[in-house]
Amino acid sequence: MNYIGEKCVACGEVFAEGDDIVVCPECGSPHHRACYKAENKCANSALHGTDESWQSSAETKPEPEERKFVVCSACHFPNSLEAETCVRCGADLTSEDDGEETEEMSFGVPRPYLGFNPDEDMGGSPLRDVADFVRTNTIYYIPIFKRMKDTGRSISFNLISFIFPPVYFANRRMWFWAMLSLIATVLLSMPLAVSYLIADGLESSYAIFPAEVIQKIYDNRHTLSLLVDVCNVADMLIRITFCLFGNKLYFRFVLKSLRRLREHRAGELRREEILAAGGVKVLNSLLVVIMSLAMTFVAMYATYLLLAALL
Repeated sequence: MNYIGEKCVACGEVFAEGDDIVVCPECGSPHHRACYKAENKCANSALHGTDESWQSSAETKPEPEERKFVVCSACHFPNSLEAETCVRCGADLTSEDDGEETEEMSFGVPRPYLGFNPDEDMGGSPLRDVADFVRTNTIYYIPIFKRMKDTGRSISFNLISFIFPPVYFANRRMWFWAMLSLIATVLLSMPLAVSYLIADGLESSYAIFPAEVIQKIYDNRHTLSLLVDVCNVADMLIRITFCLFGNKLYFRFVLKSLRRLREHRAGELRREEILAAGGVKVLNSLLVVIMSLAMTFVAMYATYLLLAALL
């Protein structure tokens, strides 16, 4: 028997390579030869006559408690050893996680579907496809989408769609709502822009527009001020509407886009196709800002002519 790593029962020191070791013939306790000679007897003499013997540390080391459950790598829920899928989120318990950190990991913990069942129907598409299409910021959108699906509520809070709706919708590839909100934002801001240009002390507008048009608008500045207030209220109402219903519009857009992809594919969608079609596109935001500037100049000139004809 190899006693390296065991302890001398006399001095308590661990045996090392080259130590001269003697073993008690009655109980099997190991000693340094010098320790045994110093006592001239076995240090475990109490075991003699009891039919007991010395046990190595490997034999006496307690066996680790048998694992009675398996922890889901997605939601960290303990499942029975017989389970093949997590009873909480439906994740596969039989596959091994490769440990690679991806965009679906939150704070270093794999949470691709935030503890929800990835196969749950979200309105024609499973939750896994919805999450893949959203791609970024799923920790915000997926719980909101699930609550909308479960409760039927359409209202939630989206600050970005309140501050600049066209940028939000364009960034999420929702071009219909991006253009609609852009047109509304630009048109409703025109009366305020005109009022700035005809303010006292600002004569640069005479170099661009006919003096009689500027004078006529200035003479009706009180009516213009009322129009500014009306447009500001309308603009605020539109922004509040997009703030409260922007997530619902995006949820509908996600489901509609997935349905189109599925019809075009005529079969099971591949995850790569969903990821490519969804997510955000920052270039769209830059494009809509450029379009906003161009539309502002055009709309401002048209507004001058319209106000001159009406006032």
